[in-house]
Amino acid sequence: MLVLTRRLPDPLAIAVDSAPLVVFGGGALLGFLTRRGRLVLGIVVLALADCALVNFGGRAILAAVALLLPLNLAILAWLGEETPLAGRGATLFGAALLQAGIVAVLQRPELASLAASLEQPLVVRGLGIWTALPQLAVFAFAAALSLVLARVFVDRRPLAAGAAWALVASFLALDGASSGGPASVHLAAAGLLLLVGATWEPPRGVHIDDVTGLPASPELKKALRRLRRRYALAQVEIDDFMSFRELHGSDAARRMLRLVAKALAKVGGRGRPFYCGHHRFAVVFRRTSRKVAGRRLDVVRRAVESATLDVAVPQPLRPGQPARAGAIMRTVSVSVSAGVAQPERPGVDPYDVLQAAERALDRAKQGGLNRVSA
Repeated sequence: MLVLTRRLPDPLAIAVDSAPLVVFGGGALLGFLTRRGRLVLGIVVLALADCALVNFGGRAILAAVALLLPLNLAILAWLGEETPLAGRGATLFGAALLQAGIVAVLQRPELASLAASLEQPLVVRGLGIWTALPQLAVFAFAAALSLVLARVFVDRRPLAAGAAWALVASFLALDGASSGGPASVHLAAAGLLLLVGATWEPPRGVHIDDVTGLPASPELKKALRRLRRRYALAQVEIDDFMSFRELHGSDAARRMLRLVAKALAKVGGRGRPFYCGHHRFAVVFRRTSRKVAGRRLDVVRRAVESATLDVAVPQPLRPGQPARAGAIMRTVSVSVSAGVAQPERPGVDPYDVLQAAERALDRAKQGGLNRVSA
């Protein structure tokens, strides 16, 4: 609406002109303070795109920005969380600056043929009636949006959803800029959408298990100390996991741990899973009864029971000859047992409730495994 408005009151016009600075500066600062490297990287990429369009302009710069911006946002949605300006986060930040340098160099006259190649039609010539962007850029946006939506449907992460809407806003920005319109308002909206998505991301604990990607035992202790009202606690264990590890190897065991962790991450019911080590998990259900938590865990139990992994096992040969690793492919599966408990009265120590859930887990294992006991 701001873009379509011909004349704005002076105070509103000043606010609109300062919006990119506020969004980009505030978003980057928030990303640094909360150690959200993906947010910082996304804000920097959008800010660099805005600077390129404002300071350089021209069809060559527009075509390069329209090609690189959606690809960067798609990569951002699939990245793991990084520490800003440290380790891999610093490398990604340097890659963004390198791209900015490449875009700036494209305005040199001796690179005119390369810049012109970015606007060559790829398949059809009829897209011009829908958008003024080069076809290569349109296909880049389509591919990037497909990748980001796949991330949204696979993991349902708020930052990926924010990146999807940021792609839409970025397309509107660049499409408008290609026709001579302003792009800063749409790019500021894209940065705001990334900021909202990052804000809705669940906070990553300091202690994260490397194999499962779930918060580890120290984070469980913090969560237990914060429990106040009605809640339920669960203990979940992979049945006969030691035998599974001995039979199929450590690599298959790690993959199975990740499979179970991914199933528990979708438990719902305000449940948050933790990895306690030794193939055991805990789930904290806030404002959820023991009965509802048990139903949620039973859904997870059935999902794990039906899931399979393909693993490679050594092929036994004649005595005296070494086995050839990976000669036989085998499809394997596991089951899980769970115990659920809730406090019977206000003021009960959560650690006592967790021990009650462990006793319920023991009853589930004694009852024949692959079941939920409350």
